Amino acid sequence: MSFLPLALNTLRETIRDKILYVILVFALMMIASSVLLADLSLGQQGRLVVDLGLSSISIFGLIITIFVGTNLVNKEIDKKTIYLILSKPIRRSEFVLGKFFGLSLTLGVITLAMSICFFAVLWTTLRGMGTDPFVWFPTSAMALSLIYIEMLLLTAAAIFFSTFSSPVMSAMFTLGLYLIGHMSYDILNFGKLTGQVMLQQVTQALFFVLPDLERLNLKNVLIQAPVSMDVFGSSLAYGLLYIAGLLVLSMLIFEGKEF
Repeated sequence: MSFLPLALNTLRETIRDKILYVILVFALMMIASSVLLADLSLGQQGRLVVDLGLSSISIFGLIITIFVGTNLVNKEIDKKTIYLILSKPIRRSEFVLGKFFGLSLTLGVITLAMSICFFAVLWTTLRGMGTDPFVWFPTSAMALSLIYIEMLLLTAAAIFFSTFSSPVMSAMFTLGLYLIGHMSYDILNFGKLTGQVMLQQVTQALFFVLPDLERLNLKNVLIQAPVSMDVFGSSLAYGLLYIAGLLVLSMLIFEGKEF
């Protein structure tokens, strides 16, 4: 557990980053603005607040992950502080874990702040409609949990890419993975529609290798009706297993990296 001090130090460093507060303010403003937009929808105020609020948290979480996560490893290399860290009794694998858990804690704090704002807006909206405020709370909490898991998966991906590429390329790779991950079924269906065996095999390989982020995007489903705990649990397990796989690959690459 020697990576814990490094994780806490990473948390302190990222929390002091001013860009986080700028992004957080915009996120909170976007969530709060859903109250104004809800007045334009007749009888669908709760649904609109949930949809816009969860989407805002997801998008701004992605932005924070790309801005911060892709610089975690390269910042230490550029400042030469990596030599000081690794000179201590800490392995390279623990360095990767420390950076991951440090940013995970940061994302947890930010997600908690956005979630509090989201639930406050949702409570106010539903009370104004005369609707039971707890109607949307369980499903919204499930959706927020999976959004956070998606953030952690993208964080692991950003760290993985940063072990062998520059911060700019890592950001592009992470954004590309996010876009492809949400279009994985579309890519698979495209391969089937072409009727070309080679292209079908390529799209199937991409589907199984790259993360299916739509499995973690249950907010559109949850808005319609609650999902079973089996579906939620399988999505949660899928995200955690993919995160573990990316971290293992990151540690293997970082072990052989020359500075």
